[in-house]
Amino acid sequence: MDHVDLLIKKLTRYVSFGQPISSGSVFNQRISDPRIPISAYYMTMKLHNEEDRCYHEVWLTKEGLFAVTEAWYTETNVTRKLLHNNLTYDQLKETMGEEEAKAVVVRIAEIISKSEADDWSRSFNSRKT
Repeated sequence: MDHVDLLIKKLTRYVSFGQPISSGSVFNQRISDPRIPISAYYMTMKLHNEEDRCYHEVWLTKEGLFAVTEAWYTETNVTRKLLHNNLTYDQLKETMGEEEAKAVVVRIAEIISKSEADDWSRSFNSRKT
């Protein structure tokens, strides 16, 4: 198991996986809004087409793989379409580029670091009372 796989495995202990909304209000999401049928955690986005306000978003799935959606943002609404699913980290690098894949690893490390600090802080404070 390589370094990225270990980070992903560790991250899955700290985040909640939900179904990303495929369309609806950015501010007031409803359960009835159409959803992409995967359980995932949002990682990052990259501008794909500025004129259309289209982005490619990267999601981490419960299985420790990646999904990429295409998202169009208009005022307060977003519409998403699943482009790729079940990508390994190496496949993510090929799809999104080396720089974007490295940014995902940095985000994973930041989430783990913050989560572990929060766990330590809660543990420390509970011992004091």
